[in-house]
Amino acid sequence: MGKIEKRNRSLSGLFLQYVLVMLGGLSALGVCIILTFNILVNTCVIYPANYTEKKISEAYDAIQNAEEVTEDIIPPLCHYAVFSMNGKLLRGNMTEDSLEIAWNAANHGTASGNYFYKVISRPDEYVVLEYSLVPQYQSAFLREHFIKPQNMLTVIAILGGIVIILLPSVRFGKGMKRKMKPIIYAVEKIRKQNLEYEISYCGVKEIDDCLSSIDEMRLALKDSLEQQWKTEQEKNSQISALAHDIKTPLTVVRGNAELLSETDLTEEQKSHIDYIVSSALQIQNYVHTLIEAANSASGCPHSPEEIKTEDLLGDIKKQALGLAEVYCLNMNWKEHYISKAAAVVYDQAVRAVMNIIKNAAEHTAEGGIINIYVQEQRGELSFIVEDTGSGFTKNALLHGTEQFFMDDASRSGGAHYGIGLFSAKNIAEGHGGRILLTNSEKTGGAKVEIYFQLDFNKK
Repeated sequence: MGKIEKRNRSLSGLFLQYVLVMLGGLSALGVCIILTFNILVNTCVIYPANYTEKKISEAYDAIQNAEEVTEDIIPPLCHYAVFSMNGKLLRGNMTEDSLEIAWNAANHGTASGNYFYKVISRPDEYVVLEYSLVPQYQSAFLREHFIKPQNMLTVIAILGGIVIILLPSVRFGKGMKRKMKPIIYAVEKIRKQNLEYEISYCGVKEIDDCLSSIDEMRLALKDSLEQQWKTEQEKNSQISALAHDIKTPLTVVRGNAELLSETDLTEEQKSHIDYIVSSALQIQNYVHTLIEAANSASGCPHSPEEIKTEDLLGDIKKQALGLAEVYCLNMNWKEHYISKAAAVVYDQAVRAVMNIIKNAAEHTAEGGIINIYVQEQRGELSFIVEDTGSGFTKNALLHGTEQFFMDDASRSGGAHYGIGLFSAKNIAEGHGGRILLTNSEKTGGAKVEIYFQLDFNKK
């Protein structure tokens, strides 16, 4: 189990830190904007909003007492208009739209619009000054071609605010993603059934608590699986040992019964001996079933070896011919392969194929035919077994490879305990292969295909 970092922090603390950083950045931006504006004002790059108003106050007396009002005595950043007492424009540089508003300011003392107006009364005329109470650039070029200072500061504030919000947010998101990695790692390991890993904690209290719970679950699951595996192994070992132990006295019983059958016996005694022999044979089948069940539960050990393909097929063919002779069947064998060697667990592969052949033999009537085709395609060695029996039912096609499945309506005759195809399926899958159940169009009976990967040891 990993160790939790000493300085654990809560998620609320991390989020508070993120908010404080963001607020601190916004505050710093505001201070910088104000300082920059003040510097620009103090260096006269930008005039303050009341600059024009001050200049008007300074020039008021000069304008009022001048012999003639000309543009050279008008304060900077102002437009002016000189009206006669009856409202006639004498001179000025105001725009046409502003002249009417300026005369209303002079005649009635009211004005509207985006500008402010200052009226200076002179003998026989009015001087009206038009100005704005907004910051202005000292440079005429900037005033004409650049956005106003207040708009520029607004744009800077918006863009700076976006950057200040985004940068901590991205950093916070990456930090949380990094701190969540141990949970993602642990869950992925458990999903892949890998319980041998070390948890690393991230220092966030809530996430570390979650990791601790996951680690406890992992250890409990590991102990449970190990205990289950040990129990299964012990059970299989006990079943296998018991089955082998039964075989010894059973062989003695059967052997002695067969010896007795060779002596002079009455018909009744011979009948009893036949019952003993047949019952002993049935018990042997039960014992064989128990051994198959124990071996099937263990699966296929992943330790394949390079085996000559010729030797593997020769052994299977020899056993198949012997089985066909016992069951009084005809066997057709065809093989076509290229690879000289196959990477398989020898006894497992032989047992899987023979289970299929034996299953076919048990469900084929005397004099019937079993076809066995061996092929190599796309790196796989396949065995196709067909018989002339009654074939599989729909139910058997779906569940025929399940352990202890028996379908008497599908296949009749012989001892059948639902082990052979299940065992063959496990062994094939343990070799990276598969098993397929169908009914043969050629023979009308069952058709079983089993595949083994030839290069399974490289996977």
